[in-house]
Amino acid sequence: MIEDILRKGEEQAQEIIRQGEREQDEQVRSADAGMKAACEKAHKRAEAQIAQLEQHELSSAELESRKMLLSAQREVLEDLRERTLAELAVYPQDKKQMLYAKLSSKAEGILGDCYVYSNKADNALLKPSPGVVSGGTIDCLGGLVFESKDRTVRLDYRFETMLEEIWGKKMNEIYSQLFG
Repeated sequence: MIEDILRKGEEQAQEIIRQGEREQDEQVRSADAGMKAACEKAHKRAEAQIAQLEQHELSSAELESRKMLLSAQREVLEDLRERTLAELAVYPQDKKQMLYAKLSSKAEGILGDCYVYSNKADNALLKPSPGVVSGGTIDCLGGLVFESKDRTVRLDYRFETMLEEIWGKKMNEIYSQLFG
């Protein structure tokens, strides 16, 4: 009997130890699974943050690149504008004289009798019709300004003004030809 009690006690102790070991194994497996899930979750979060940072850096670099490109294009266009003005300043006198005759005729058609202004160098090129009287000189690269006799209407045909008007109207066309 005592032996039976001891044996049963021993069996119960062994069963309790086995049960404890099973519970311990289950807890270890559960902890491993939890750690693995937490690691995967942290890894995915880190990858998402890295992708977000990469996208941010890429966007910033693209924006900076576009700014630099636009700045370079603006410089090229401004250089073209300056060269055009420089070429207009040395426009051949015979061509200026023909242009001025056409402009005078056009202005007289619009204003009737009027005053004409030119830069000092071009004053000698003017051959105005009887209704167009010299009003004096103006500071410009070339071209003419006409003013009605009552001085209320002005027609500005200076090279600088005409270039600015054309430049504004044709900027998209110029831009696509240069950079399109």
